[in-house]
Amino acid sequence: MEKIRLILLEEFVKAQARNPSYSMRSYSKKIGVSQAAVSEVLSGKRPLTAKTAQKILSGLDKSPAEIAGLLEAQERPQASKYKSLDMDTFHLISEWHYYAILSLAETKDFKGTAPWIAERLGLSKKLTEEALERLLRLGMLEKSKVTGEVRTTGEQFEAISEIATPALKKANRQNIELITDALESVPVERRDFTAMTLCFDPDRLNDARKMIKNFRRDFTRVMESGKKKEVYKICIQLFPLTGRAK
Repeated sequence: MEKIRLILLEEFVKAQARNPSYSMRSYSKKIGVSQAAVSEVLSGKRPLTAKTAQKILSGLDKSPAEIAGLLEAQERPQASKYKSLDMDTFHLISEWHYYAILSLAETKDFKGTAPWIAERLGLSKKLTEEALERLLRLGMLEKSKVTGEVRTTGEQFEAISEIATPALKKANRQNIELITDALESVPVERRDFTAMTLCFDPDRLNDARKMIKNFRRDFTRVMESGKKKEVYKICIQLFPLTGRAK
């Protein structure tokens, strides 16, 4: 019932954005579920039963078709199309250009040769050849038996990001460097840099992580559904400004 729990949270956040004084008590009254139950469901302390989920969705003015679809989806086992990378594998390919090559391999005009890839990504031929060799060895790319060129396997990969490791910190630093470079070198009409400052309960950080993860996956699904012409990187950072050690 995780999807429905996030819907419950998102609707409350939207209501508070419209009216900062909007309380959990008012929200609970609107959807017809006790305040204690709503609070425990949002915090993950109470499992969400099908009966309560249906009541919540009805209180959020979801149509019968939407409710049936959401409840049915929650009952089906969800097979993720993302393949998780263990830390040992991620350590081997933590440099930004590995993922850029994997994404570039999905473009329609992709040519799986080191010179072509190097030119498209602004890399040296030697670095590109080393990256291709490693990605092939790890099974993240495959080689055509007919042309000998490398190509995508169709799989998508993600690393476990909850544990700070030297490789993950290095990858995050590289992302910051890429952002800084793009700020100076990429015209504003070809990029979108935005930021916002907000205040919320740090006990909800896990909810924030899940919402961001869902957004990334939904964003990827929608944006990659059309023609794949260029490789982009989207970075989302959430960190505290208050309560930090000085």
